[in-house]
Amino acid sequence: MSIKVSGVNKKFGDFVALDNVSVNLPTGQLTALLGPSGGGKSTLLRIIAGLETADSGTVTIEGHEATHLPPQKRNVGFVFQHYAAFKHMSVAKNVAFGLEIRKRPKAETAKRVAELLELVHLSQFAHRLPAQLSGGQRQRMALARALAVEPTVLLLDEPFGALDAKVRKELREWLRRLHDEVQVTTVFVTHDQEEALEVADEIVVINEGRVEQVGTPDQLYDEPANDFVMSFLGPVTTLGGRLVRPHDIEVFTTAAVTGAVGGVITRQVRIGFEVRLAVQLDEPGAPEVSVTVTRATQRHLGLEVGSQVWVAPTHGAPAVPVVTPIRQNLTA
Repeated sequence: MSIKVSGVNKKFGDFVALDNVSVNLPTGQLTALLGPSGGGKSTLLRIIAGLETADSGTVTIEGHEATHLPPQKRNVGFVFQHYAAFKHMSVAKNVAFGLEIRKRPKAETAKRVAELLELVHLSQFAHRLPAQLSGGQRQRMALARALAVEPTVLLLDEPFGALDAKVRKELREWLRRLHDEVQVTTVFVTHDQEEALEVADEIVVINEGRVEQVGTPDQLYDEPANDFVMSFLGPVTTLGGRLVRPHDIEVFTTAAVTGAVGGVITRQVRIGFEVRLAVQLDEPGAPEVSVTVTRATQRHLGLEVGSQVWVAPTHGAPAVPVVTPIRQNLTA
């Protein structure tokens, strides 16, 4: 294992940021620390980097005890959300900074910087100042600077959080390709479920300072450990006392299907190719169920507000018992 965190605890006053956290992060993989704001994921990342000190527990990096080492002794690269660029230096000088303070030969530094700028597609901007770059370009510069010193581990704290949705999507696709090229062990913090599911080899779900589940994106999505993991990794609705994903519910216009529950469509919202339905079940006191179907299915079945329908989970769909109330969310 590249990074081993064992029994780590951290408090800020009375607030428990991390509660006996233990996790192994594999060598060479891209791991996402995923969870809600304030859940402890950034604190864990900063403890791995040496930017925060754990109250108790240990951190091992590539087999070396790192718990009490200062950041500069851990051989990690760290990328912050807001770039932290040297504004008076050119892009090339920013990337070269870590090599220069390590007194690397000038020829070696120049070669390494040129290679990295080509890798992150910024060669033509080498002599520009950071302020002359777009947000996405500045973040690529920050990644190049972190990679310049050939770190054992690359740590990213919500690296795309300050960017708009379109640029975020482009950069996370780019990050995945970059990781496959450089093969450095990478850990990134995000609260964006889609980002984690699309980019990561493995996801660590953290909530209220505790690890809820660790697994591949498919494992977490298809086999959630509990209602929190299921509800955090995508929309859910309640049907038959269990949490089910709205797109994993089938809609029928007759009661011929065993186990299907009757109801009436009370709201319908179209978003592109999909249609989101709110179905009020006929059972007294039953909650409203959210259902997602394709536009083609909606047309084929003739579904409209007021239609009598029957709903049932698709065979093999993930479902977990309801433990905490889930607020229904049907938005345009």
